[in-house]
Amino acid sequence: MKKRKRLLLNHEKTSPILEEFRILRTNIHLIAKKRNMQTILITSTNAQEGKSTITANLAGMMGEQDLRILIIDADLRLPSQHHVLQQDNYMGLTDILRESIHTIDVIQPTSLRGVDIITAGASPYNPSELLSREVWTELLESMKKNYDYILVDAPPAPIVDSQIIASKVDGTILIVEENKTKAPEFSRSLDMLTKMDAYMLGIILNKTKKRKSDAYYYNKK
Repeated sequence: MKKRKRLLLNHEKTSPILEEFRILRTNIHLIAKKRNMQTILITSTNAQEGKSTITANLAGMMGEQDLRILIIDADLRLPSQHHVLQQDNYMGLTDILRESIHTIDVIQPTSLRGVDIITAGASPYNPSELLSREVWTELLESMKKNYDYILVDAPPAPIVDSQIIASKVDGTILIVEENKTKAPEFSRSLDMLTKMDAYMLGIILNKTKKRKSDAYYYNKK
């Protein structure tokens, strides 16, 4: 498998892709100020559409503005943030949700400025049940006191875990992949999220070839 440079800030400081992330960061910040928004779910229509890489790079870009950012890997079925950010995944969100460990014990600093992470931990047999517990809501609320933004990396939208998370966060971003995501899949994902009263912050079209960038941002008015 060909290795890609997944953390852009670690490799280059200027590029069209980074400029798209700056635009995304600015749009989020403007909306967040109006809506008092801190917790953001990042999901996709299907697996392998780049949501975890986008989450990590967006967090890094936000941290460059002296903001305190927490990434929570809530993709308990197929976690990947610990790979993207090269972190230990011995303990994580699963342990917090099972109330077997204190949150402070699993928060890890990352190589990105101002960015901490709670990795997923060991994959449980009952992720949706764990994410339905009140401790999940309490975790999000308590972390708001310590961070400017909390980015939640979640499974694809059709998986019930993401729908549960969407009902608990302030805003949701949906990732779609150009020339791969089918219109019915996109419509189904969007419908599932809105049925959970998710506030759709925007849509990112990833891996596009129309311009020399990997992400576009569409702000929902």
